[in-house]
Amino acid sequence: MVYHPFSITKCFSATAVVVALLLAGSLAPVQALVKMDAQTVDASLVYGMKNQKLGLSALLGANWIEGENGALLNVYSPFMMLATKAAKAGFSSNPAKSDLMNARKRFGKEVAFYSDAKNRLQVKFAVSFYGDSPGFAKNYNAKIVGFGRGKSFEIKPSKVNLDAVADPVTGGVSGAAYEAVNGYYFNFADLENLDEFTLLLESPSGPPVKFRLKNARLY
Repeated sequence: MVYHPFSITKCFSATAVVVALLLAGSLAPVQALVKMDAQTVDASLVYGMKNQKLGLSALLGANWIEGENGALLNVYSPFMMLATKAAKAGFSSNPAKSDLMNARKRFGKEVAFYSDAKNRLQVKFAVSFYGDSPGFAKNYNAKIVGFGRGKSFEIKPSKVNLDAVADPVTGGVSGAAYEAVNGYYFNFADLENLDEFTLLLESPSGPPVKFRLKNARLY
């Protein structure tokens, strides 16, 4: 397997070079928070197509994070949001340039959105966790506390999607009876300044949930 890591601030220099490299082998995705443009959109589509036979945990890689007491975090950067769509689209897992062109057409709306530098991109943090009542998850608020570029940051989500009625489970973690999935969306522009950070979920009626992350380890 060929790996082609990118720094947070780097983009691809030319579409032709990117596509040639991607089509030549299975590459690891660029790191999270890399600037999305036409070139990184192509990289995302090809990454999804080439790795479509992997399970979600392998596809997400370091963006699949296990916490305490059975809590699970999936981080969907703009790159990974598009890659997961491509992985489910049924294209060839050994894509040629024609497959990439077909993928760009199929996901034309998304391609146009992520290629436009004027759009305010978001990063989704999907948290699966357990509680003792059907409505436990709706009481959790989230924030990111982090450090980067010589400054400390405390960031609140720009949008939330709370699981108002959790699903009952049998033999849940630590005796918990319900499982929920909450979605917290943070602005891309806020997170790209961070080096290390903690996603913290707090509730007046339940224990805190924490995930510690490093941007350099994310896709």
